[in-house]
Amino acid sequence: MPSLRRSRPSVGLVIALAAILLMLALPAVSRAQCGVDVTAQPTHHPRGQLPPLAIGDSTMILSVPGLAANGFAADAHGCRQFFQALALLSQLKAHGQLPHMVVIALGANGYVTHNDVGVALGLLCCTRELVLVTPRQLGGAPGENAGIEHEEARKHPGRIRLLDWVRYSAGHPDWFQPDGLHLTLSGAAAFTRLIATALPYAYPHRKHHRRKRKPVARADDAADLRPEQASGNAFGLSTTLANVGYVGATITGAPGTMVQLSEQLSTGTTPIQVVQVPSSGTATEAHALTWSCEQRVRSLVATTLPPAAPASATAMVTTPTCSKRLVAHIERRARVGRTIAIQLLDRWGIGGLPLTVCVTPPGGQRACTPGQIAPGQSRRVVDVPAPRPGGWQTSVQTIFGYTKRAVVWASHPDRRIRLLAAGDSEMQILDGFIAQDAARYGVDVTSDARISTGLSNSFFYNWPKHAALQAPRLRPDVTVFFMGANEGFAIAGASGQPVPCCSAAWSALYANLVAEMMRIYLRGDAGRVYWFLLPAPRPANFKSVFNADNAGIRAAAARFPGRVSLIDANAFFTPGNRYRDYMVYHGHGFVIHEPDGIHLSRAADAIDAVFVVRRLLADRVIR
Repeated sequence: MPSLRRSRPSVGLVIALAAILLMLALPAVSRAQCGVDVTAQPTHHPRGQLPPLAIGDSTMILSVPGLAANGFAADAHGCRQFFQALALLSQLKAHGQLPHMVVIALGANGYVTHNDVGVALGLLCCTRELVLVTPRQLGGAPGENAGIEHEEARKHPGRIRLLDWVRYSAGHPDWFQPDGLHLTLSGAAAFTRLIATALPYAYPHRKHHRRKRKPVARADDAADLRPEQASGNAFGLSTTLANVGYVGATITGAPGTMVQLSEQLSTGTTPIQVVQVPSSGTATEAHALTWSCEQRVRSLVATTLPPAAPASATAMVTTPTCSKRLVAHIERRARVGRTIAIQLLDRWGIGGLPLTVCVTPPGGQRACTPGQIAPGQSRRVVDVPAPRPGGWQTSVQTIFGYTKRAVVWASHPDRRIRLLAAGDSEMQILDGFIAQDAARYGVDVTSDARISTGLSNSFFYNWPKHAALQAPRLRPDVTVFFMGANEGFAIAGASGQPVPCCSAAWSALYANLVAEMMRIYLRGDAGRVYWFLLPAPRPANFKSVFNADNAGIRAAAARFPGRVSLIDANAFFTPGNRYRDYMVYHGHGFVIHEPDGIHLSRAADAIDAVFVVRRLLADRVIR
């Protein structure tokens, strides 16, 4: 609590200001360090009156001497937030030291809410003056807080006076440090001038009445005196929010009095502790209650215990909202194979704060995990694995309205993406177009197109065996497969008997073969797989095979939701699964198939490559 006696700025103030001036030579981040506290008493003010109080954060520090010279009691503290100013006002009010006018210049280090301003008006009720100084945000923008203060000033024209620092300082870059927020010496002088314009309202306007002679009290009038007049140790209870996270209680009474301190709830009274009033007549419990997100309005009751005369006192307080309690910092970059660090801070410093962390991998499905900052802890770091490259959508939220979102881009040290383009003859030519189109996004393509191969004719070429050796060697981040024209061979069933193409039973067995390939190239969760569905062919004998292939591919992909994606060339080139030779795309006509009516033309392959790149972009694998 600032001292209100007349004095010149202290030696401590001079030393603190010298340190601030030294910090002006440092980067803005250094100047914004929390913890710097500079106060000063006014060099002059009317006798018998409490001087106006100016409360600010680090942006006010250089203005403290000027404010004191103008008659203000100034209190600037680095990183101060609005609710801490409310705690200071509550403490001053409890000690009868609340002046007629209070200037609050805060908002650069947190949020200013309509409720905050309402609480300030309540503390200053009902004839005192509240002066709000609109805050700039980091970089110099006005921000949401300034808008809220404008709204409150319009709502309470007789209670709030607004000093628009945002507008007053516009066009004066020389008043600010590079961060657009902290002041230079000329800016501090301007800031002081603006606040000094409120001085005409610093003291109440007194009405002059004819002085009346005080009557002389008689001995028999003593019984009419109120208890607080009759004794210097009147029983009372007051609260404070000065200690962040806790409701403090101050009990006044006769020394030695035993007092039961309790909380009044809707279901009854819950005892907190028994307090003995010390010889000073004032007992202080800094941590009488812990702030709660669920119950913000708290009521304390103090009751004397025998042999003291029965007496009780109550006090109510409203703790801050939890909507701004959590602060989450999410890294914007990560290394593939490591973790994304999410740093969590409980502004209240008491822990026990429930929260939820949600992550959507590149092209994957959103998964949410509940958690909390443990009771008694103020910080926690949550590590989210990032096994593959791409943009990981990450969010932290509470049930009290707080949400922080970020897309974290994980990459290899060389920031390249490894893509494997594999399959049968359908992948030939297409692989070259993919390499050409994806190169601008930092994608390195390895081609592995093997003519006349398939999964049902492993006697000709064993793809699963080849994949099991290739995947750990190449470690592809993305694998794109296009094959199926050489399928249709019988596949051994569960009993070992061959199942001919192209029944549902055959498609189910084929799905097993495709799923095994997908599993190998997914490499746990380190890769993604894109698999083409086959367009309808012209030869009737191939159409039944392609239909059975597509059924098996769809069934296999369904086993890996969020990890395997299908590129439906069937729906695009042959909608309704009906063969066609020609189509128009973006105003240009082209032939879809080669003369065999099976393989796609070069023009169609070029479009397929565009689809691959678009899918990678949509899935945040590349950007």
